[in-house]
Order: sequence, then C-alpha cells, then structure tokens
Amino acid sequence: MMPVYPFSAATQPYPRQQWYIAGWSSEITTTPLRRRLLGQDILLLRTSGGDVRALKALCPHRQMPLCAEHQDGEHLICPYHGAVFETSGQCVSLPFQKHIPKAMDLKSFPVVEQKPFVWIWADLETPADMNRLPDTASLFSHGTEKLLFGTGTCHVEARSQIVLENLFDQSHISFTHPASLGIRSCEDGPAKACSILEEPTRLCFHHPLKAFPTPDAMTAFFPKLGSTMGIRSRAELFGVSLVVAAGSEIVSCDEEGHVQDSMGQLAFLHGITPETDTTTHYHFAILRDFATGSEDISEQYASRNRDVIAEDVRVLNAIEPCLDQTRACDEPNFVTDAEAVHVRRRIERLILEEEHLRTSSAG
Repeated sequence: MMPVYPFSAATQPYPRQQWYIAGWSSEITTTPLRRRLLGQDILLLRTSGGDVRALKALCPHRQMPLCAEHQDGEHLICPYHGAVFETSGQCVSLPFQKHIPKAMDLKSFPVVEQKPFVWIWADLETPADMNRLPDTASLFSHGTEKLLFGTGTCHVEARSQIVLENLFDQSHISFTHPASLGIRSCEDGPAKACSILEEPTRLCFHHPLKAFPTPDAMTAFFPKLGSTMGIRSRAELFGVSLVVAAGSEIVSCDEEGHVQDSMGQLAFLHGITPETDTTTHYHFAILRDFATGSEDISEQYASRNRDVIAEDVRVLNAIEPCLDQTRACDEPNFVTDAEAVHVRRRIERLILEEEHLRTSSAG
C-alpha cells in the first residue's frame, strides 16, 4: 500500500490506539449528542448521575441511527423497530419478542472526563491504555485562578494530520493571517532555535525569550510591567489530540533582557480529532490567568481567535483535495518546518507501531 500523506511510510491517516478529545464537558448532557469520531458514529451523553457514556450510534438490527428525538428518560428508542436501550448500551426491550440477542447491545467506548475535556478511546479492538491518557494538570495548576473562555468547535474538510501540523507552523502567519495577526518582519518571525522536551504523552517546544520595549497597550493590561518585557513562548502536544499553540508567559525584564517577574499566562487550546480519514473536528478555547474578570478582554481575544481559526480552515480546506496523488517524500521542507516535521515523525512512529503489531498478530 502507498503511504498516506503526509507520512513517508505509514498507510493509515492517524493512530487509532490513542485517546482523542470527543468534546467539551459542557456540551455533553443527558440529551444525546451524535458525533462521527475516527470514522464511527457515536452517541455522547450523560447519565442522570452525571457520568459520561459513549455508545455506538447505530441500532445493531438494521443500522438505524439513534437520536435525541427518540429518547424516553434514560432510555434510547430505535425509531425503526422500537428496540429500547439503556445508557449503558444494553438492549432491554424488543416490541415483539421476549428473547433479546446479546448482539443487540450497543458497543460502548471507553471515555474519561478530564474537565474541560472528555476523552475517548475509539479503538474497540484493543483495551484502553490509561498510560496513554495525557495529563493536562499542568495547564490548570500553578495555584492561580485561570479562566477558560472562547470555547467552540468547528469542522474542517481536511485530514487531521495537516490540521495538527499547521498549529506548529509559525512561518505561515504573515501570509495566512495578515488581517488578524499582522505581518511580521523576518527579525520578528518564527524562532529558528528551541529546546525540546519529549515525554511519552507530551511533546513541548520552548522558544527563546525575546525582550523588547513594553508597548503602551501591554502596560494597560499589566500596570506592573516595566519598560522592558519579554514573552516566554512554547508549543505543546498532549497525546495526539490536544495542542497548546502560542502558549505564552508575559514577563517583566531588566534592560539587559533578564527576567524579573511573571505578569501572566495565556494559552490557546486546540483539540484535533479525526472525523473521517479526510475530515476533522476542531475544538478550540483560550486560557488565561490575568484580568479574569474582564469580559472585554475575553471578547477581544476570543473574536480574534475565531478569525485566526477561520483563516486556517480556509487554507486547509483548499489543500485537502490536492493530496490524494501527493507524495510527502517529493515535497521540500523549509528550515521553519522543523517543529511540524518533528510532530509528523512522532505521530508516524505511533502509527507504524500499530501497523507492526497488527501484522505480527495476523501472522
């Protein structure tokens, strides 16, 4: 089989034996939410006790889609032949017979609620591996009040891997986002050096601190900021589905650029989950620990973030139809592609491990 773009050897578009973001905790209620994840139709819902369930969204009898319109309390009713299912997935009633075949039970997918996310293990052929569940505690700790805002979900008509890599590509900003983020000079462009921290469920790129004179607009946000400031920037991948892009810490510096004090932190969260081989669910939000009571600041950041994502989506949607006959090995890479290529190779290693295990077990 031919490798799947953008990989050099892997023949599947994403790793399956991993945890993916199914959705936001806030959007999953006792009313079932139907969502296609990793090529499978899945119902996401809560029990009356608050637990999250993920069930196959098709009745096993004739593959009729189940939906919220046919729900009676904690029971789901197939609108085709009237089979009744509990939120556990068990079929508990058939209209015209007492015997209920075991095959009538809905398949249940492992889920973990780690607010504000709900994670799903969508590969039922292998047991869910809790060691692969990303630890996102570092995003919400440090003993300061943090505000999550600007949450949303959009659809991308492009494969998940190029959506993921785009978030580690800083060199496109001046050309894709001139209206929302502005045009950067070569001097202010992407960092060409970074330190890399690689862990089993986390990959982090730390960029060098850049010190510069404090703009008046920043002083309005941070009154204690001195005449010179800097931004500690990082880009992180948690597991295979969550990206913290432009994760930044605003710091006050002395005239030589040495850090004196931290003013606040800002992080843009991106949950990237395959819908199909060539389409993607894109969950987004912002997290900050400064001016948490200001709705104006929240709206400014959230509005600009929506614009940035819409600009990215337009580009990604335009690229996808051109990829079927494209071989990644024929493409040149830029110096500034280093982080995105590092992410690609990490993801491809996971896929190749799965493919090797599958081939070994089949043999």
